[in-house]
Amino acid sequence: MNKLFSALFTIMIFGLLALSIWYVGIRLQTLFELHRRWPIQIAVAAAVIGAMAAIIAAVRSSSPLAGALNVIGGYVFTFYIFLLFALICLHAIQIIWPLPIAWSRMVALALALVVTVAGALWANSFAVNESEIRLPGLNKEVSVMHISDVHLGYHHGRDYLEEIVKETNRRNPDLVIITGDLVDSNAALMPGVLDPLSDFTAPVYFVGGNHEKYVDTERVLELISQQGVHVLHNEVVETNGLQLVGLDYMNADDSSFEMHPSDDPRTIKSVLAGLSLKTDLPSVLMHHSPVGAQYVTEKGIDLMLSGHTHAGQVFPFTLFNEVAFPFNRGLYQQDITQVFVSQGAGSYMLRVRLGTSNEINLLRLVASS
Repeated sequence: MNKLFSALFTIMIFGLLALSIWYVGIRLQTLFELHRRWPIQIAVAAAVIGAMAAIIAAVRSSSPLAGALNVIGGYVFTFYIFLLFALICLHAIQIIWPLPIAWSRMVALALALVVTVAGALWANSFAVNESEIRLPGLNKEVSVMHISDVHLGYHHGRDYLEEIVKETNRRNPDLVIITGDLVDSNAALMPGVLDPLSDFTAPVYFVGGNHEKYVDTERVLELISQQGVHVLHNEVVETNGLQLVGLDYMNADDSSFEMHPSDDPRTIKSVLAGLSLKTDLPSVLMHHSPVGAQYVTEKGIDLMLSGHTHAGQVFPFTLFNEVAFPFNRGLYQQDITQVFVSQGAGSYMLRVRLGTSNEINLLRLVASS
């Protein structure tokens, strides 16, 4: 069923993309008063398909050229998306209020360009956001820096990771939790890129995400472990009066639809059923994607930490995410379990943020009254 839904979803996305290319071609022909439609439609299709190819092809590469094309492709695709929206809005206005053609084309291009540049600039930095979370049975306050979705590679590299480590150490947390998608391409596996991980002053615990699988899970985890990071594989460890449950990236169960399904035959449901937890210690579960919360609750776990969603990263995908992910960003309550979802410290596919922000999260865990 998962495969069927994924196939239908993919067909729908590509169908909408083809429709949008056709529409943009027609509108640009009209606004630029061109006599022939096919040259402009071919140009639009080439730009969009070329941008998508550049974004996708860079995952398995460490070439600087591939990296440059990846970033440029992301900007081109972002520009296209907002040009499409600008053209739709102007088209709707023109139905009831005729606008000068020269003015319309200038406004459409300018809006798309300004939004793309603003989003590109916004994606170059991150914020440190603080939250207080109350846990039953906690003997003392525990400060946790939750980091997710850094996506080291072509969008951000060693310098960005160094800044994350620096800002984390300034706040002196008791432990650091990284919930996957630390790397985004083979460029992140180049010598020295992951070295700043060894500079964290607090113990660091890591679970993998879907992008570690896309790159090379075994190699990625080996390099991360070499930096003194504790990589957890479906296991429980105790630290600072907490039970940390670290799960590999997997589906919630065998029947639920997943936006990014895992090929792991195990599921959150099956793995949690086989783990033993103490009832007198509060528990925190680490899993890259905020799925399977119902099984986390059934296990009696107090807090689930995830990322993966990017909160949609770029408007209007932010609206889609609110529907696709019941737990999208921030803190939620699922029966006895609290679920915290980070927007992520980096960007994926598009080196752009609009309507969301790169963040790392300082979580102050305190005893509930």
